[in-house]
Amino acid sequence: MPTLKVAVCIPVYGNPEAVFMQSLCAMMSHFYEANLTDADGNPFDKQMEVFIVSSSMLTEGRHRLAAEAVNWGADYLLWCDADHVFPPDAFARLWMRNVDIVGCNYPRRCSPTAPTAAKVVGETDAENLVYTTPEKVQGNILEEVDHLGFGLCLMKMGVFDQLQVQAESEGKASFMPLFVMQPSDDHRSMIGEDVYFFRKCREAGLKVWCDHSVSWEVGHCNRQILTNAHAVAHKDRWGSNQARTAKKFAKRIEELENA
Repeated sequence: MPTLKVAVCIPVYGNPEAVFMQSLCAMMSHFYEANLTDADGNPFDKQMEVFIVSSSMLTEGRHRLAAEAVNWGADYLLWCDADHVFPPDAFARLWMRNVDIVGCNYPRRCSPTAPTAAKVVGETDAENLVYTTPEKVQGNILEEVDHLGFGLCLMKMGVFDQLQVQAESEGKASFMPLFVMQPSDDHRSMIGEDVYFFRKCREAGLKVWCDHSVSWEVGHCNRQILTNAHAVAHKDRWGSNQARTAKKFAKRIEELENA
């Protein structure tokens, strides 16, 4: 029986969001229940292992997680950030794309916000942004990008082999480091470790893909300051929610009384 070993790698600083843990549990349950087969239709012996590294240095955490995945003998590495939510079938849908690297586009955790996926086509960040739109979702579009975030990103472990081949072709002993934060060319901002990694991948001839369909169902958790203006705006929705909750309890009480 063929094996399918997936290392879920989660860097954390502090506690993961509760809704993230809910998404993770649902995804793992789906993974073991899903009918995933190889090209010949043979079912896999499926194994999914979760690796968590807590570190105030994100680059250090990612390096340690990649090492854990390699040491465990994973076939795939699924990056998950602990402040995201995603659908239960997220892994299966990304895996079915059958490409070396496929990830999701999602809003940055700021206001105003913008997507994390980008193509290097212009001189400014705004020119390079790749938006996930309803039209792309409806078309189930898989779009090549230059980089995206690690919030939910699946890659085959063979990626590291190709990075090593590229490093040796450049006269280097290894592909390390994989993750580095650098100042931008104008020194007015920082370039994230994800951008650095995907640049290395593209230099090694690897393509980076964005799954717009899954992206539409990914959320980035962000703390919100609530004021009385929000309470007024949500007045009708609050009443509707309370009525629905009361109706559910009433239905259950009725069932118990008639039992």
